[in-house]
Amino acid sequence: MALPIRARMTAWYVVLLAVIIGGIGAFLVLRLRADLTGAVDRSLRPAAAQIAAGYRAEGAPEFRDTARTVLAGERVAAQVESPVGAILLTFGDRVARLPLLSPAQRSTVLRGHEVTGTVTRGPDAQRFRFAARRVVRAGRPEVVVASESLATVDRSVHRVLVLLLLAGPAALLATALGGWWLARGSLRPIDRITTTARAIGVERLDERVAVPPTADEVAQLATTLNTMLDRIQHGVEEQHRLIADASHELRTPLATMRAEVDVSLRTDDLSPAARAVLESTREEVDRLTRTVEDLLTLASVDERGLALVVGRVDLGAVADDVATSLAALAAARQVSITRDGVPSAALGDPEQLRHAVRNLVENAIEFSPAGGAVGLTTWANERESGITVADDGPGVPPGQEERIFDRFYRADPSRTRRTGGSGLGLAISREIVVAHGGRIWAEGRAPRGGAFSIALPSARRAGTQDSAPRGNT
Repeated sequence: MALPIRARMTAWYVVLLAVIIGGIGAFLVLRLRADLTGAVDRSLRPAAAQIAAGYRAEGAPEFRDTARTVLAGERVAAQVESPVGAILLTFGDRVARLPLLSPAQRSTVLRGHEVTGTVTRGPDAQRFRFAARRVVRAGRPEVVVASESLATVDRSVHRVLVLLLLAGPAALLATALGGWWLARGSLRPIDRITTTARAIGVERLDERVAVPPTADEVAQLATTLNTMLDRIQHGVEEQHRLIADASHELRTPLATMRAEVDVSLRTDDLSPAARAVLESTREEVDRLTRTVEDLLTLASVDERGLALVVGRVDLGAVADDVATSLAALAAARQVSITRDGVPSAALGDPEQLRHAVRNLVENAIEFSPAGGAVGLTTWANERESGITVADDGPGVPPGQEERIFDRFYRADPSRTRRTGGSGLGLAISREIVVAHGGRIWAEGRAPRGGAFSIALPSARRAGTQDSAPRGNT
């Protein structure tokens, strides 16, 4: 799952700082160890030279006296080794009784080179730093070694490492919190733009997102979105204007065609074939007329909204009126209309509600098979009152319960010619119901059929019977 931008930004802040702290910490630890070890070497080299000079001049007594004088530190030691590695003289820590040089190092020293290094010796595996140089005593080449424990160096490095391990996570946590706060603040204008843009729909295309008073990428994004909304609004307005103008222009020709067809059908000397053609033409003209009226209704809704005269409406009376007006259509299709339910009153415009319910019932009649039934049921609860229109048709395919109310949408395009529908009736019903502050939905019935329900604010809940005009946009 993709993380939000602020989370990714914070993660990158933390990762980057972790790499920086890790790199700087490693450099500091290595540099500190090298510097402290170098300081030990700078004290051991001259000490080894002085011990070798005293031993060469005075022998064993001077070896110990000089070592006691020049060696200072934790667990210091000195020794004299023979060319074969035998310990001839020792001073200080018991580690001096063990050979501190490897054969290769001893050979290097005997060739006249000064050697420094680190060796681990003793039962506690203590690390020692040593400096060795060649000395000739009584004509015999020998090796003088001065050494000092690195415990102090290791403790100092360990202390710094612990501090880094403690401070690093604290710094990463502070960076994560600060990075999250900064990212949230930086993205807050984008959140506002997103919220505004999400709320803008077809009915609110006049709204625009706020452009921040900055000259950054966020301001460019807001400006680009507003420019896009301008284009969309212009295109939608042009479409609405085209639909409205075309519908107005088509009304008169269609009315004329219907009148001429009716006049022709009244002629007695028409042949059966000609009469059938004219009757089919009249049906097509009627279908086109209904489509034009639906388009005009939707164009009016899009442009000005519905002007509602809201008052108490008896939904039972609305259902009875619709059932009576569509009885002839139902009989022609061999479909019966039934009425039942409880008394139900809502707040709304009776004419508009009759239009919405009529569209639902016409849709149910058209898709019901011969011998089927369409039922109108009124219902009410404490908050809502409504009407449910049920039929014995094919029902609504699963997953299309919402899309069935879209304009010109048909679950099965092949039914268009058979039913004569334009695909606008359900869309108009939804516009009317939404304008009343109600809701409309579709659902399937078992084993066959569908049901469309309208729910409106209950008049009983509102507690008023007064009518008042209300414009809805």
